Amino acid sequence: MFLSRKKVNWSRADSVCASWRTLGFSGLDRLAILDAVWEKETGRLGEHCVMLGVDKGVILVKPSSSAAASELALRSAVIVKGLNKYFKRPWIRAIRPVTRI
Repeated sequence: MFLSRKKVNWSRADSVCASWRTLGFSGLDRLAILDAVWEKETGRLGEHCVMLGVDKGVILVKPSSSAAASELALRSAVIVKGLNKYFKRPWIRAIRPVTRI
C-alpha cells in the first residue's frame, strides 16, 4: 500500500513548448536570453537600473535615480543595438524608464 509507485502524468518539454506557442507565449526563450545579457550590455549602468519587463518590444526599466535615468536615455540606442545582436531577428525597439507601473 505505502510502497506502491505514485502515478504521475509527466509531459515532455517539446509538447509544453508547443502548447505555449499555440497560446501565444513564443517569446519565453527571448526573455530568458534578454535577462541573461542585460547586465553584460548595460555594464555599470545595470547596477542602477532594474529591468521590470517588456511591453511590445519596449523594455521597461526602473532607474534608481534621475542621473541613472538620464544616462539610460542617452545610451538607450546603443544598448538596444547591443541587445538585438543576440537574437536571430531584432525585436527590441526601445528602452523606457518608468517610475511606477
